[in-house]
Amino acid sequence: MYLTILNYSDKNLVLTYELPRFAAKFTSEEMEEFIDYTLGVDINSCDWMMHENLPELTTIINTCEDEDK
Repeated sequence: MYLTILNYSDKNLVLTYELPRFAAKFTSEEMEEFIDYTLGVDINSCDWMMHENLPELTTIINTCEDEDK
């Protein structure tokens, strides 16, 4: 299991962690405590999602970089 956090702090960051096996059974509240206390990410300034596979590279549409294609 993996955890991806969209952190909206001074810098916008996307953080992905491989979770320990015991974390797969966490409730939402337990996961938020894990993110806040163990990972040190302010739960009030982020969104998070658990998933089975590593995320793939994404393409951002409607940007200058997209116009080259």
